[in-house]
Amino acid sequence: MPPLLNLFAARTAVPALRVSAAAPRSCLSATASKSHSALSQRRWNSSGSDGKNVKEAEEAQRAATSMPHVSEEAAEVSRIMDKEKRCDGVPSTPELQQGTMVSEILSRDKEAAKHAPKVFQDQIKKAQSGSRSFSTSARRGQLEEPKPSGGDGNANANDAAQAAMVQSMIAQVTEQAQAAQQELAPGLKFPAPETLPRTENYRSRYEPLLEQFTKMMMRDGKLGIAEKNMGYILDHLRSSPPPNLNPRRPLLPGGPPDPQLPLNPVKYLTLIIDSVAPIIKNKPMKGFSGGGASVPIPIPLAERQRRRAAIKWIIDASDKRRDTKFAQRVANELVAVAEGRSGVWDRRDLVYKVGIQGRALVGAKPRTRSRI
Repeated sequence: MPPLLNLFAARTAVPALRVSAAAPRSCLSATASKSHSALSQRRWNSSGSDGKNVKEAEEAQRAATSMPHVSEEAAEVSRIMDKEKRCDGVPSTPELQQGTMVSEILSRDKEAAKHAPKVFQDQIKKAQSGSRSFSTSARRGQLEEPKPSGGDGNANANDAAQAAMVQSMIAQVTEQAQAAQQELAPGLKFPAPETLPRTENYRSRYEPLLEQFTKMMMRDGKLGIAEKNMGYILDHLRSSPPPNLNPRRPLLPGGPPDPQLPLNPVKYLTLIIDSVAPIIKNKPMKGFSGGGASVPIPIPLAERQRRRAAIKWIIDASDKRRDTKFAQRVANELVAVAEGRSGVWDRRDLVYKVGIQGRALVGAKPRTRSRI
């Protein structure tokens, strides 16, 4: 028969068996098993004093193994970051605040700091003085009174000279502003503009002569084609060789030299038109001679009227040429006028000849028949 097991003696028998079974294990496992057996024995005890000791032991073990609270960790990080801030109040990186490991060691060991490289010594001095090499704040007061001369006298002298020059410039501008303000009329910040001409507010897209010439070349209201023709004419004048001027029919003075005329085609065209433009117009009028015959009387023309007559003559003369394109014919006729080979000069001479013949009647009144 198997041996009888006493149930009342099992409480002391089980720990003994566990201890004996754990004997061949290592020392650490044996110690752990003893503490576990002792704890199990205490748990089996139903007395009030043993239960309080168990609870205290569990709380102490839990407090030793638990992590700190989130608020405590945040407070510690804030303390580290807020230990030293930048000039703008924003926490900087720990590298810039705390320095490298070498600088920390040198800051603690004074003897090692004496034999450290010059770079680390300068870094320690800057950290102690409070200045930072990474600061972006601008230095102020550079134009203030010069500092007392120290080691470098030339640098201080240059700074003083620059500051004096800037102050003299500021004083000069201030004096000019005060003088101008005294000369102004009361209530004005700037001088009043001079009297503007009547046509100052007009705005034209082109030169007045170019616009007039372009619109006189226009046919059937096609202004775009006329502008293209004007562009071709200006290109032709720009690329053509300098004209061989005729001394008997010269262009008006006041323009650029003859070899430089093609360099400014607008000025070139203006000189051609103004040189051949008539200054008078012969208007036929009746009553100055007997009968119903009309007599031409010279009448002076304005600038725009003179140019209109010259442009009309040039366009009429260009129609007699054999060139295929209209713009090419007008451009060749303009070059011929500049060289004195065009028939436009003959038309102008004829107008002057007739005007000279009728100049005696300028200002006279026509005769009227008296009725009886």
